[in-house]
Order: sequence, then C-alpha cells, then structure tokens
Amino acid sequence: MIIIAFAAALLLDAPTKPDTTAKPTAREIATQETLPPPLMSVAVTLECTARASGRVENCRVLGETHPGMGFGQAAVALMRDATVEPGAKDFQFARTIQFTP
Repeated sequence: MIIIAFAAALLLDAPTKPDTTAKPTAREIATQETLPPPLMSVAVTLECTARASGRVENCRVLGETHPGMGFGQAAVALMRDATVEPGAKDFQFARTIQFTP
C-alpha cells in the first residue's frame, strides 16, 4: 500500500509537458508584439542646392522606400557637410542614398 501511495504522489508531482497542439486565442494574438521584417536595403532620394562655391545646402527628402523610420532625416544629415565641384552658378540636383546592413 505504501508503494502505491508513493507512486501516486510521484505521478501527481510530475511536471506536465506543455500542450504544443493548442492554438493561441484571438486575444493572445492581438496582444503579441509584431516585429517588422528585417530591412535589406533602404533608399532615400534627396533634392539639394549646390552653391557656386561648392557648398551643398537645403536638402529635402523627395522619397524614401521606408518612410517614418528615420532614414530620411539620416540622409539629410549625411549631406550637411557635402560639397560639389565649384561652378559658375548655383544649381539643384537629386541624389539617392542607399542604406544597407
């Protein structure tokens, strides 16, 4: 009788395996954090003004492949110290900056 009671106690205290066949509820799915897919490449097209002195200024974002993620602002920041070959007059130009991992 002691052996039966001991065996029953072991079975009751044994860890149970998680049910891997159970599907998540709608509430569980809705509250899970969704992560975006990894970015392989991001392109930002800027329009800038090149001064006759060669200084680049007034860059603005014309388009970007992943808007709202800060790449447009990063591209503008990269152009702050940019220069071009000095010329006879000011001109506008477009440049696409490619961000890759």
